[in-house]
Amino acid sequence: MTNTDIKIQDIGEFGFIRSIMDNCHFSSEKLVKGIGDDCAVIGPYEDKLFLITTDLLVEDVHFTWGKISPEHLGQKAVAVNLSDIAAMGGKAIHLFLSLAIPKSTRVKDLHSIYRGIKTMCERYGVNILGGDTSASPDRLMINVSVLGEVNEKEVLYRDGARPGDGIYVTGTLGDSAAGLKLLKRELSAPETLANSLIKTHNLPVPCLETGRMIARTRMASAMIDLSDGLLADLRHICEASDAGANLYHSGLPLSPELEALSEINNFDPHDLALSGGEDYRLLVTVPRKYASSFQKTFETEKLAHIYLIGEITRPNRITVLMPDGIEKQLDTKGFEHFISP
Repeated sequence: MTNTDIKIQDIGEFGFIRSIMDNCHFSSEKLVKGIGDDCAVIGPYEDKLFLITTDLLVEDVHFTWGKISPEHLGQKAVAVNLSDIAAMGGKAIHLFLSLAIPKSTRVKDLHSIYRGIKTMCERYGVNILGGDTSASPDRLMINVSVLGEVNEKEVLYRDGARPGDGIYVTGTLGDSAAGLKLLKRELSAPETLANSLIKTHNLPVPCLETGRMIARTRMASAMIDLSDGLLADLRHICEASDAGANLYHSGLPLSPELEALSEINNFDPHDLALSGGEDYRLLVTVPRKYASSFQKTFETEKLAHIYLIGEITRPNRITVLMPDGIEKQLDTKGFEHFISP
């Protein structure tokens, strides 16, 4: 296959991003971090760095009318961006919103979307400063950009993990992916259980306060939010840090709801914990010398539960330590546009 024959489905979202990363910076003034992390970073301005992130939600790709209410869609559009700010240890301050709208869209639904957006912005103290509105041929598209800030000495990147660092996650895994499977009728459950998991998928909660707490401790070496799945996002940390990882199969935190769903539908819940996307927890690496103090901070602050799920290793691969003591090398693919079904 020649270069002219390659299609984006052949290289995927991340392959495409890597292909356009070169020659993007034409001035280094105030540029700290460009493409390749949860946010771009510019500054410093006095002792602060600015964080900039943007995310696009496309109808029939990221959401389906009838599967999520307009108000919840607005809340989710904000939450996924705030999660990127949390992953850098920052505070979100301003937001820009752009919409591409089919002509047949009801104004009532658009107002509901904005109500959800304003609810989230009020909750986290974020100002809506503007954006753009355009017509769309057939699908609604929502693009949100958020500006945040972080202390220059507290910002966290993906590239700081080192062999021996513990790998932690700030909550249970796999619930959002389970909710999506229920929405798509790939799994079934009693109404109360199904509604709980679907709500987790439709209304993610950004870990802003937890991210700020982790940044303030200055104990973490790297951090990322879990949007594409544990394995895929851990791979981002490993690639940026030139390291590998060993996960503890028995240490993966599962909610009672996911375990109940797995019993009803006869599947291994660890599969969703490893590869399911849109958990929006924080994945954190911490040097061994700080492990005890780091865990005590969570016990004191009580903002979230923290779980030790593995260790950064020297070999550039990701393995999982199974309950029988055997190490199994894993396929690290999570959700990826143009490749994932």
